[in-house]
Amino acid sequence: MKIFERNNPFISVIFLTIVVLCDCAMPKPDSTDPEEWAYYNHDPQNSKFSALDKIDTGNVAQLKKIWQFEDTTVDGSGLFFNPIVVRGKMIVLLPSNHLAALDLSTGRVLWQFVPDTSNTYNWSRSINYYKSEDGHSDLVYFIFGAGLYCLHAETGLRVASFGTQGKVDFFEGLEYDSTKLDKIFITSNAPGVIYKDLFIVGSKVPDELPSLPGDIRAFNRITGRIAWTFHTIPKPGEYGAETWGPNPREKNGGANCWAGMALDEKRGIVFIPTASPSFDFYGADRPGQNLFGNCLLALDANTGSRLWHFQTTHHDLWDRDNGSPPNLLTVNHNGRDIDAVGIVTKMAYLYLFNRETGEPLFPIEEVPVDTVSTMPGEKPWPTQPIPTKPAPFARQGFKPEYFSEATPTSAQYIKDEIQKHGYKTGIYEPPSLSGSLLLPAAHGGGNWGGASLNPHTNVLFVNSNDLPWYFALVENKNLVNNNNLSGQALFKIYCSSCHGTDMKGSVAAPDISQKVISYPESKIETILKKGVGPMPSFKHLPPIQINHIISYLKGGPSQDIHTEAKVQNEEPYSFAGYDLYKDTSGIFAIKPPFGTLTAIDLNKGENLWQVPLGENNKLLKLGIKNSGDFNRGGGIATAGGLIFIGATGDKKLRAFDQTNGAVLWEYVLPGTATSIPTTYGIKGKQYVTVAVNPDGETKFKGGYITFGLE
Repeated sequence: MKIFERNNPFISVIFLTIVVLCDCAMPKPDSTDPEEWAYYNHDPQNSKFSALDKIDTGNVAQLKKIWQFEDTTVDGSGLFFNPIVVRGKMIVLLPSNHLAALDLSTGRVLWQFVPDTSNTYNWSRSINYYKSEDGHSDLVYFIFGAGLYCLHAETGLRVASFGTQGKVDFFEGLEYDSTKLDKIFITSNAPGVIYKDLFIVGSKVPDELPSLPGDIRAFNRITGRIAWTFHTIPKPGEYGAETWGPNPREKNGGANCWAGMALDEKRGIVFIPTASPSFDFYGADRPGQNLFGNCLLALDANTGSRLWHFQTTHHDLWDRDNGSPPNLLTVNHNGRDIDAVGIVTKMAYLYLFNRETGEPLFPIEEVPVDTVSTMPGEKPWPTQPIPTKPAPFARQGFKPEYFSEATPTSAQYIKDEIQKHGYKTGIYEPPSLSGSLLLPAAHGGGNWGGASLNPHTNVLFVNSNDLPWYFALVENKNLVNNNNLSGQALFKIYCSSCHGTDMKGSVAAPDISQKVISYPESKIETILKKGVGPMPSFKHLPPIQINHIISYLKGGPSQDIHTEAKVQNEEPYSFAGYDLYKDTSGIFAIKPPFGTLTAIDLNKGENLWQVPLGENNKLLKLGIKNSGDFNRGGGIATAGGLIFIGATGDKKLRAFDQTNGAVLWEYVLPGTATSIPTTYGIKGKQYVTVAVNPDGETKFKGGYITFGLE
């Protein structure tokens, strides 16, 4: 079986010939101003690299806080955004879910835009800035909930000629069952790309059923009308339709792009990473390879035509979305400079391809995997594609030599639990009702923070998690067995692995101990049924259990009593929950490091160094340092030889040396930074800004902090 596919080779040759012959006539992309950070991840290539070097390895220890902006809203949401800096202003998303422009020097608010917040299912990084030639017609494209907005960058006011008074319904052009609108949603939590007069964007749709196909759409950036659509779940007769069962666009969903895209403006190619099909963990109703789920897609940006694709996971059963945006770069491979595209994955693999042809630069082997499933009708794919180089940047499979030794009984407890329950511990174990221990898991390896790279050295830097999950399915019909449990007990089962039993959260989920009290019950119910941000939906639960959870969160009896005890979901199975596997003391059941930062030489396909990222507070109390920790967010690289990254639960922003991974500077923030920093220049001085989440302990309400040299 071919592990990558190009479109018709004759068409590809013609396409490449046209590129070569017409290169001189094609419009050149605007060069990126080194003083600015004009795109999410800095540029359309997702380099996350700044040419600024005023802050370097020699003076970064002198970095000081210059200004701080704090949102005053009580109901503060987590921030995952990478601030955009253009023409003397900073475009940011606030914890209040308002879009704002801040003054670069002081953090003063220049304008705010309030979107429709009736839809709560948002986790937005979806902001694009269009920089006009005249400097007076700049636009901001912003997706929030099911709305695509176009705003004047100078004022934050809607562009009336776009869509309907500056807004396009994000359901536009989609085929869906309107009777299921209470169970489905669509938004985009990552930005699209702007190519000529097109705004090309993916979507976030439910991981659970019912869902929507994750079609890629190009909107006319002037009118808001749809210009083209690529079906990630093919229609009958389209390429890839044979890799599904019957009627997949009606039955299934997903295969969406929620990670962000990369654009080769010169060639007119957009590179799109796609997620798993819905439902993520059970695929009996979607037999086959399931194209174009879990793919890196190369599409003609003008038409949406497929040029080539590569599928990183066949028939995904493990939520192994391609959650990281691709990186475009030029590598020196076997003595030749090759324009390449790379992508890091949750499996901690780095795949590197020729950008034009889709040919892998390093061999990728189709490796036989376990196909024995205990789930009715499930047929796991017999092989999975594993790159031979570079080596994985996180551990593969939960092996005995990785078992935690944090306490004298940790390793033996883990060994006994595995033997007692018969847990499997491989990397491609088919999901089951009895459960398995998965490493890497759905939080990575790599994740949405993606990788940064230094284009002068062709060294890529990626943060990752190295933590096992307990991974199991449940029969929906048996969920009624929990109907008599209290709301507190149900919260512990379904919610505490992320939010904690005290509701104060972690880097994996926000502190909700105070904010939910102010929420109306209808809003909490919507969040539970549709999910919000990275939180999945719990629409499979019987309504009476949702009512019990709401009552517990509100601290008293619910006014909107649901007495329906039956499961409302028509699907036979659901996921037991995101559950990081721990020992009896509540410590991750694996030897440190729990999180890492890795440098990879892309020319040679070799890992150069790896260091722990963050400190785990529980291990610190045991006197164990340099443990690394669960991380969510990403880093940036600079010409000053530095990597700036937050992302960790210890609330620190750090600067690492690119040559060896040494920590050269760190700063304790008033909240976690589950975001990506931005660096920019003003009158010859360099600054670094990072988004900081609301925090119940410090009482910080969320906002942005800027650092510089005094």
